[in-house]
Amino acid sequence: MVYADYEYYIEKYFGTLPENSFEPLMLKASKEIDRNINVRLTQNSINNLSEEAQDQLKYTACALTDLIAKKQESENRKLTSISIDGVSKSFKTISKEEYASSKKDIINFLPDELTRFL
Repeated sequence: MVYADYEYYIEKYFGTLPENSFEPLMLKASKEIDRNINVRLTQNSINNLSEEAQDQLKYTACALTDLIAKKQESENRKLTSISIDGVSKSFKTISKEEYASSKKDIINFLPDELTRFL
């Protein structure tokens, strides 16, 4: 189950991923959320959350989607530095520690209803 749709991602979260990239990344983000909460989420259990908690869940899913996209882009760009005739180019990569820290910060934004017993 995915926790946010593309419409929310673009209109409320103001994400920038194209729709064809969004779907598989949102699925990964939603599975990451599943690994970090204490309940099994169904559409019924989501509907029983307060509107604010539902929005937090969607926002968290979108933030994780962007983080996963950034990590994949970082892994695909291996070049870290090159210089030719005074022109230099480098790509910033996300370390495993930076990724884990960012993921933890994002997961901490999940609503208390889903994480209070962890």
